Order: sequence, then structure tokens, then C-alpha cells
Amino acid sequence: MSASNKSLVFVSEDLVFNLSNENVSYIFRVSPEGILEHIHFGGAIAPTHGLAAGPRREFRCTVLEFQGIKNYSLDDTPQEYPLFGTSDTRQPALHVVNSDGNSTNTFLYKSHEVVLDKPLLNGLPSARGNTLGNKGGDQKSNDSETLLLTLVDQTSELEVTLRYTIYADHDVIARSATIRNCGSKEVLLHNALSSSLDLPQSEYELVHLRGSWSREFEQERMDVPHGRFVIDSTRGTSSNAHNPFLAVLSRGADERKGDVYGTALMYSGNFAISVEKNEFESVRVSAGINPFNFQWRLQPEEEFVTPESLQVFSSEGLSGMSHVWHGFVNGMISPPQFDGVPRPTYLNSWEAAYFDVSHDVVLGLADKAKSLGVEMLVLDDGWFAGRDDDTSSLGDWFSDPKKFPNGVEETARLVKQKGLKFGLWFEPEMVNKESQLYRDHPDWLIHVPNRTLSTGRYQHTLDLSRTEVVDYLYARLDSFLSSGLIDYVKWDMNRVMTEVGSAGLPAERQLEVPHRYMLGLYSLVERITTKHPSVLFENCASGGNRFDLGMLRYMSQGWVSDMCDPIGRLSIINGASLLFPLSTLASYIGPVPNHQNGRQTSVKMRTEVGFFASARGLSLNEEDLNASEDEIKDAIKLYKASAQDMVDGDFSRIKYQDNEVCWQLISKDGRRVYVGYYHILSAPNLPYRRAKLVGLDSSAQYKLEHGNQVFGGDALMTLGIDLPYVDAMQHQDDTDYTNHLEKGDFTSRLIVLERT
Repeated sequence: MSASNKSLVFVSEDLVFNLSNENVSYIFRVSPEGILEHIHFGGAIAPTHGLAAGPRREFRCTVLEFQGIKNYSLDDTPQEYPLFGTSDTRQPALHVVNSDGNSTNTFLYKSHEVVLDKPLLNGLPSARGNTLGNKGGDQKSNDSETLLLTLVDQTSELEVTLRYTIYADHDVIARSATIRNCGSKEVLLHNALSSSLDLPQSEYELVHLRGSWSREFEQERMDVPHGRFVIDSTRGTSSNAHNPFLAVLSRGADERKGDVYGTALMYSGNFAISVEKNEFESVRVSAGINPFNFQWRLQPEEEFVTPESLQVFSSEGLSGMSHVWHGFVNGMISPPQFDGVPRPTYLNSWEAAYFDVSHDVVLGLADKAKSLGVEMLVLDDGWFAGRDDDTSSLGDWFSDPKKFPNGVEETARLVKQKGLKFGLWFEPEMVNKESQLYRDHPDWLIHVPNRTLSTGRYQHTLDLSRTEVVDYLYARLDSFLSSGLIDYVKWDMNRVMTEVGSAGLPAERQLEVPHRYMLGLYSLVERITTKHPSVLFENCASGGNRFDLGMLRYMSQGWVSDMCDPIGRLSIINGASLLFPLSTLASYIGPVPNHQNGRQTSVKMRTEVGFFASARGLSLNEEDLNASEDEIKDAIKLYKASAQDMVDGDFSRIKYQDNEVCWQLISKDGRRVYVGYYHILSAPNLPYRRAKLVGLDSSAQYKLEHGNQVFGGDALMTLGIDLPYVDAMQHQDDTDYTNHLEKGDFTSRLIVLERT
């Protein structure tokens, strides 16, 4: 990032707040009544320039006037943190039951402060601020500035501090709210959202990411309807059904053009993001903790901090939005020690041995990994005390003495002596009833007294709202990581919450359990990753069941889906890339027939789809490894040669249709261009197709790898590149880069161009 000497937050004498960098502005004002009225989020407007448009006051016979003020209704006034009950009937950002039993509040402007950098959120993940860090020191640049704006309700004595951070080099606004009880009596929070954004009247579409296990991140696009459209989770995780991300687009926007407003929540638990369109065509985007089944008792002098909401704007379509997200996630969210660091290739023990792992089996796999050129061996499930299948032992995080007589640490030491890194699988948040931990602490489960627990994979969720549970898990994980022999941890989580309750909380606080669980989880991962910063953590939750920006704050990469079939992965990677850069995605070459859908595909197809992820490896049995050894070795060479470009290159979606997909990656220095083309079902006599590349140097020449053809950057972007195709009459001696794909279904081609 480059340091900026220009102020990013400008406040006028009449209390107009303009947060601007070179590309975007976020503008609102304090009305004469003290209401925060939203004016603009979009293209940059200089703070010194007059505003030609803003909130209007006109008589409407169908709405009520706020506190009797003539022609002023909050129902058609864009606001920053709206409330219900004083003439605004739309979704409120805050719903509080006061000590006298009513839920009417009016928060008016009290004060503001502008600070350099970006203060951390208390107990929650948040994006970083200045490049010099968040913990003090000699701050010499204002790469970010934060506006802290306090509102007050004089009657209930509640205060709300809204936090807005703007960045010099990222077109992102980071927002959160702190609700403070300054009165003498308890109040109840029923709805405490992180952000609310009122967009100008227009015709909009929305895009969100839905799915289920093994088909996460499916894009769905639709017109913004009248009423409220909500994506949410009540599962105790951010969920694979709806990722906590949503984009609102100007009608007709595509990958390269059109206005796009993106919202993502840095939270891993129950969330809700809604888009509401009222009778005046106003559109409101709200994001935060799911108000369903949520209540928080706020005592006098206590405060409640909402998760961080991130909002971006791009006038360059979905790709423009994605490039903003990718740069921000890499630079300001993912752990900085792994920013731009290539990920090691690996061999995972799961499909090779399942639960039948042992000291000798692992060393044998290490030898195989070494012969294939892989850089790391990962010991998956089955290594801890009593773990022979998935019915027992979760929670007993001790090396199994029968399988590893001298401990997993000794096995790790010998693996590392072979020149490999060593990784280990944990599922810390879960417990089997058939375990010593459960026998010792049956009350440590998430449960409701006198209710039969639902089951999922024979396991139950530990109650991380309790500090003693968090402390136990920290001690067990730390005991392994402190050996200095573990380079990588795969942190798994394989069920959602049911019968949600805690034996550690009184009856009146049981609806706080899901959020208190998240605070406990974040405390645990913060402690363990801070103590062991050199360990590469991978977030996994039955694939993408908790793949979100909250977890990525602590873990640099995630297992995006259990779907390892390359055809199934195409839509998953394409959808995930709307928000997540390739540096955060993990992938491996899995077995065939595929375990999720039974499909048969070639090693080449599996390799070339799995290419577009930073963490790439293998999970195959010995027979599969031996049968395709040469192809696998070539794949590993390719993965290692491109590892740097995966973590800091520029990814673009070129084409996504029912039967074909095309992606592009440009290396950070612009010298290498990778084009992946995937053809799903073959057919005879297909039309010829082209793909127009993007982001190249129009004045440069690009040479095809393993060929003599040279193309101009301008030609590749304007005319495009001929895509290979399937044809029943293909010739075996056709070696040109435009040659035919392999005959049959599920074919691919990876094209590499080098700038000369």
C-alpha cells in the first residue's frame, strides 16, 4: 500500500460528512433535527464541491410526519442507522426494548471524532487499518481514517457509536456499531445490525451465493422485488446455504460494466442480510446478526459491539467489485504473515488411509509424497486416542498410543527429516459422547435440559460460550503446536447447532448462546494463531459451511467445498471468486469415481480445474497414485511453478455458461497469463468460440508457452483468443494451440502466455 497524505474524512461546518478516496465517496449529513441522512455512496465527489441532490422533503398524503415536522417523514428519507416507530416502517438497524417495556427510540447526533488508523473491534474479527498496524507506534501515514459518530436517545439514555473506516487504496467502507447503556436499568436488544445502506431510487438486480453441502457458492441473480428479500443463517455457522455476502447491481450490469454495491459481513455465526424495496422504490440493504432467536440483555454501563460490515462500490461491473474484494481480503483481512507467500503442495492422508493411519503408514505416505515432488504431508482424521471411526473420541486430543507409540510429534519429526512440511487435522469444536472428555464434562455440550439431542455424524457441539471449554481446547492444541513440528493445521467443523442452550448461563440469557459461542470461538482462534503465527491454518466446515471473512481474519485459506469433482467445482470456484481471492482457496486432486457424485474425469481435468486455487494437493490412495504417477508429477511441477502467481495474481472470470467456463489469471508483474478453459459435455459440429482476455498490456507481445505463436496484447483483448473445441473428426497430429480438445465429455485446456 502506498501512504496517503490527503485527508480521507472531511467534515463541513454544517455537519456534512464526506469519506472519499480517489475512486469512491460515502456522504451523509446531520439534519436540522439531528437525524443522520444518507446522501451518496458511489463514485468520488470532492468534499469542496456542492451537492446537487440529497434527501428531499415533500408532502406525501400516505405517510406520517416525523414528530409533527411538516413534510418530513423518515419513511422516504435515506438514513444511516434507522429505527422503527417514529414514521419509518422499514427494516430498522436497531430494535431495543427499553426498561419501561416499549421499543420507541430516537437517536440524534451528539458528537463525532476522526482518528487515523482503524481501531480493533472488541472480541470480534475486523479488517486491519494502517500498514503500520493497529497497536500503536509511530503512525506516519493515513492509509485509513475512521469516523466515530455518537448518537443518543435522551429518554432511554442509550448511546450508539457508529464507526466508518475508509481506505486510501481500497474502495471499501468498513462499518460497525457499538450500543451503550448509559442509563440505570437493563434494556433488551432484539435487533442490532452492523450497517444499513439506503440506495437511490432505481431499477436494481441482486446477486447472492446459495447452496448446500458439496454445491456451495451457486450464484443466483434476480430483480430486487418489492418487499424484503433476506439471506440468513440460523445454524450457528454462516452456513453453506447462504454466504454472508450480497451484491446489488444496476439493471443490466455484467462482468465489465455497471454499478455494483457489495456487502459482506465479517461474522461466522447466525447472520441476516436483507434487501428491502418500499412503495417509493427506495432500496435498503441491511446486514448484521440475525435478529431471529436473538436477544441480548444490556446492563447499565455495558456495551454491545456489532460485527463488522464491509461495503464496496464499483462502476466496472462484477469483475470490478471482485477485484476490490480480492485486494482488500489479501491486504487487510488475511493474516499478514502469509500475504503473498506461496502455499505448499501437499498429500493428504484421508483417501489414502482414512482412519487406518499409523506411524508406519504416515512415513510410507511421506516417502510417496517425496517421490511425487509434493512439499507437505497432512495427517488427517484418525490419529488421536481411540479414533478408529467417526463414532468416538472427538475431544480427546492426545496421540493414539497404539497407532503412534512415540506420539504424533515423533512421526512429524521423521517426516520433516525427509524434507517435507507436516500438517495435522483437528476438529476442536466437536465432541463424541463416546469420549473421555464427555464422560468427564457432560455439561460442556451445547444442549437444552430435558430435551433429546439431535445427532449429526455422531457428534455434538462443545459450548464455547464457556471460558473453561475454550481454555481446555487452547491447552490441547497448544500442546501439539508448541513442539514446533506442525507447519499446517486443518481446522474442521462438521455439524451445525441444534438444541441451543448452555449450562453456564441463566435462563434469561439462553438466547445469547449463539453469539457468545462465536465470541468464544474467536477468542480461541485469536489466542492460538497469535501464539503460533508461523503455522498455516486452513478453515474447513464440511467444506464451505463456514467459509467467510470472519474466519479468514485468522486463517489464511479455507476448504471451499468437499466437492472434489472438477465439474462440480467449476460453479463453486466461479461463485466464490465474486468475493474471495484465489489465495484463500484450497483444492486437491481427488479420486475417481468421485465420492460426491460418482463422476469419472481425467487427471488432466482434475489438475486444470484445481489449478485455480492457492493451496493445491492430492488426496488419493496408493493405487490411484501409482496409476497416474507421471501425470501427477507433472501436475505438481505446474502447481509449484505457479504458486507465487496464485497468491498475488489478478483473477478474472472470462466466460461462464452452462457448458463451458473460461478463467484468467495474470501474475502480479504482468509477465505470465494463465487461461483455463473447461468444456463440459461434447457435441458434434460445434461453433468456434473466442474469449477476450482482460487486463493485459495493450502495447506488449505475448508468446504462447510451448509454441512459437506471438500475439499482441491489444489483439488478445479486442479480438480475443480462439478457444479449443471438441470434434469427432479431430486429427492426432494437430499441435497448434487452437487444436481440438480430447474427444468426449469433461475436457479442459490450460493456456499459458508469457509477455516478451
